[in-house]
Amino acid sequence: MVNKNLRRPLSWMAIVICFTLCIQTVVGQSIQTSIDRKDILIGEPIVYRLQFTMPTSGYRIEFNVPDSFGHFEIMDKAKSDSNNAQGNYLVLQKIVLTSWDSGSWAIPSFPIKIRNTADNAVYTLNTDQVIINVGYAKADSTDKLRDIKPVMDVFYFDPFWIYVSIGAVILLILLFLLYRYIRRRPKKQAPLFNAALSPFDEAMQELKKLAGHTSLSSADAKVFYTMIGEIFKRYYSRKKQQDLLNKTTGEVLLSLRQTNLDAASLSGLAEALRRSDAVKFAKYIPAEDENRQSLSQVGNTIEQIEKSIDKN
Repeated sequence: MVNKNLRRPLSWMAIVICFTLCIQTVVGQSIQTSIDRKDILIGEPIVYRLQFTMPTSGYRIEFNVPDSFGHFEIMDKAKSDSNNAQGNYLVLQKIVLTSWDSGSWAIPSFPIKIRNTADNAVYTLNTDQVIINVGYAKADSTDKLRDIKPVMDVFYFDPFWIYVSIGAVILLILLFLLYRYIRRRPKKQAPLFNAALSPFDEAMQELKKLAGHTSLSSADAKVFYTMIGEIFKRYYSRKKQQDLLNKTTGEVLLSLRQTNLDAASLSGLAEALRRSDAVKFAKYIPAEDENRQSLSQVGNTIEQIEKSIDKN
């Protein structure tokens, strides 16, 4: 049990006041109790510690600590365990309590059970009763007059303009992002090759216009064959509803293999389109009969495609 002499007043210069009791049982357990102070002001916390030392972890500690007792209220209960350097098993129960009543009050004794998990044997130990002095803060006894403090100027900061600035910055950022989006978004393409005439009629009409200009100079030949290629690609693009104007001759011919176009028509078209490439890129000057032949080959191919599509 805790020595009764601990109830006598201790020196006011003591930083930590500790009440300790060690009770040894036949199996080697020990219990230590301590508090951090014995004199407190009303509402100040007291830390009440219970520490158990056991040779092994084969024991279970059963605390019967009430939520409140006497003139004290429990503020917190925390439990922890560990092993020390000597291999002993330590269990620490920390109880934080306070009192709202002035006077000298006792933290009562309460039972603690130590249960051996091996044989279920129970050992009961009782904590010591501890006296705590609860009081008020000392009143000022100097009786000195104190001047009334003057009114102090309080700095007031109005955050309104900060909010306005932040809002303006956010608005500018949003406007900038909207501007970039509008500039960079893909432009909607107009419906593919709008025309009053059908693809076939339009192509035939454009070929007839070229038929009267088969005798060509070097400069005219390039325009003539450029138009031949564009007439066919425009016709076929409108039929497939796919833009083929930027496709190469090889890509257009490869696309035509998916149709029912006969080999002769496909070969004639290939000859006309390759002659067009030779004029545009190799500065080849074809004869007048070659010009008429190219017009005929492109026209015949368009007619064959139109017939094959109509059959399908």
